[in-house]
Amino acid sequence: MRWIELNDGDLINLDAVASIIAGEKSNRVCYIAETETIATEIFATHEQVKCRMQQLKDLLLEK
Repeated sequence: MRWIELNDGDLINLDAVASIIAGEKSNRVCYIAETETIATEIFATHEQVKCRMQQLKDLLLEK
């Protein structure tokens, strides 16, 4: 299992996530399971969103 800590301190199991979506204008990263949103992170800037998405990409693509 791959767990990450969200910016509010909650933990999420990435194995349960089907999709991760970055909001362009809302500065949010949403973690979506098959039928529902299971977590949302809210950031102050879009740069922080881009940084989080890169962290996730690096984590998920590591072998």
